[in-house]
Amino acid sequence: MTGEPATGDERRTRRDLVWNLVPIVLLAVVGLGLKLLIGRPDWWGKAALGVFNLVTISWFSFAALGAFGLQSAVLRAVAEAPDDRDRVAAVVVGALVPVIGLAAATTGLYLALRGPLGALQGDAVAEGMRWAAPGLFCFAVNKVLFGVVNGLRRMRAFAVYTSLRYVLIAVGLLLARAWQLDADQLPAIWTFSEGVLLLVLLGELAFTVRLARGRGWFTWTKRHLDFGARGVTASLAAEINSKLDVWLLGIAVSNAQVGIYALASALYEGVMQLAIVVQNLANPVLARQIAGGDLRSAEREARRIRRWFVPSLTAAALLGAVLYPLMIPPMIGDPDFLAGAWPFAILMAGVALASPYLPFSQALLMASQPGWHTGLVLATAGVNLAGNLVLIPALGLSGAALSATTSLVASALLLRLLARSRIGLQI
Repeated sequence: MTGEPATGDERRTRRDLVWNLVPIVLLAVVGLGLKLLIGRPDWWGKAALGVFNLVTISWFSFAALGAFGLQSAVLRAVAEAPDDRDRVAAVVVGALVPVIGLAAATTGLYLALRGPLGALQGDAVAEGMRWAAPGLFCFAVNKVLFGVVNGLRRMRAFAVYTSLRYVLIAVGLLLARAWQLDADQLPAIWTFSEGVLLLVLLGELAFTVRLARGRGWFTWTKRHLDFGARGVTASLAAEINSKLDVWLLGIAVSNAQVGIYALASALYEGVMQLAIVVQNLANPVLARQIAGGDLRSAEREARRIRRWFVPSLTAAALLGAVLYPLMIPPMIGDPDFLAGAWPFAILMAGVALASPYLPFSQALLMASQPGWHTGLVLATAGVNLAGNLVLIPALGLSGAALSATTSLVASALLLRLLARSRIGLQI
């Protein structure tokens, strides 16, 4: 590092980072295991894996709509003054009241759209959506509850609950196998894991926030909804953008090919979780520093993180690209999955190129600029959409990966420009 004594924030960040690497390991094991086992010919097969991923795409997207960006609003508001317990209570109640109604309405809309989406992608997708719907409500509420934990900088608790999510997913998969669920019933795994997690997070909330002291919560509800209205498009677009390549492949190619690419895409998302962990650690610090007008400290924090994060993530990406063709087809027991090696290598190249900016992708949100953050995400999604429409017909799976990589790098460059022009922050 620099040889200078570590500050209290730096020591806390290092400690929290260690704790939050635990769920990354679990994500790697559970996420990879989920895809490998569903895709095995003697379990459900690659076509079932394709259906499972198509259902998951719409599920995550509608959950983002149900949360309405309130997870970022509550994180920022709590992080600004986490020691003012009455203010925190009002902030939290002001987010919970609307998110419950919004999550319920979005779940109803999700069920209503089963028919059209099933007509587009198959009856199995429509049936899978029905099994996933209760979990959608829970997931949207859980997003806000995780925002509270993050804002309070209870990062060890954050790590424990994130780890629990992955453990519950693994348990859900094993129960699905034991109960011999049909392939189109597999999305019930999301309902099981998010439903149990909601109960646990409600216990965390009762322990850390005295909700009865949340007088004035309605004022915060209005503020949160205003913030969310300017940022929900970004949340929804980010979810759609992260799965756009898989979704468009679902229209253009067979479910089996979707399953092959979906495994590569899932591993890519696993590597990206390393950036999300660091982002979760950086967000409350940046929110406090930017709110206090201390931009120079925020820039020092960004440089400090970048010094070790960029080489670490780049090394992980390169190692993953090399190991994929050697390990994945034998592990899954199907040589057809070798077709995902080049798309995965292309995705890893994008991770390495964008790595200097990935931990700070929500800097505009932390600076209370949800509108500009929305513009950033929409621009990124636009690049990705255009790239997929052009490249998938020409290059197939590799075209989808190349489009995702191009949009990721474009997002990093645009973030750098907007952070300087809108906040005065040089990251």
